[in-house]
Amino acid sequence: MKTSTTSAVLPCTPDTFWSTFLDESYLRALYVDELESRTFDVLALGDTSRRLRIGPKLKLPAPVAKLIGESFVYEEHSTLERTNGEWTWRMVQPAKLDSKSKPRKDAVTMHGTGRIEPTGPDQCRRTDTWSIEAKVFGVGSLLEATIHKELQSGRDREYAFLAQWVEGLGD
Repeated sequence: MKTSTTSAVLPCTPDTFWSTFLDESYLRALYVDELESRTFDVLALGDTSRRLRIGPKLKLPAPVAKLIGESFVYEEHSTLERTNGEWTWRMVQPAKLDSKSKPRKDAVTMHGTGRIEPTGPDQCRRTDTWSIEAKVFGVGSLLEATIHKELQSGRDREYAFLAQWVEGLGD
């Protein structure tokens, strides 16, 4: 299992962060335009939860690409505990979502948390922690390392995109 933590200071209050993070137009701009996901659907979106179906654009080593296939899709199921500013999520590989999708159920599990804390006037710190476990004989550690690299890259791009998005809200 591989676990990581990232953090960034963002130019907004926690309330602005959460209203943006749970805004469908922001999510679509992030996943479709910025992260260039192959597919993206909002399955459910509320004040304290969301379910997204995402077909990420991935850069994979050949053995991992062969294992996962080009049509890998997952769902993010997540909830917000507003009292402590913590977002909890898990990746779900939908059963029979796509006949071309190769991973067996629970071959890869991912889950994590995101915490938002005020750091000053009109600023907050976002801290994300996630765990990845790949139960695939022979390539599990390669798969974990590849997914970790993709998540880290995506998280860095998301931090920058969110900062630009909330700065544009004041215009």
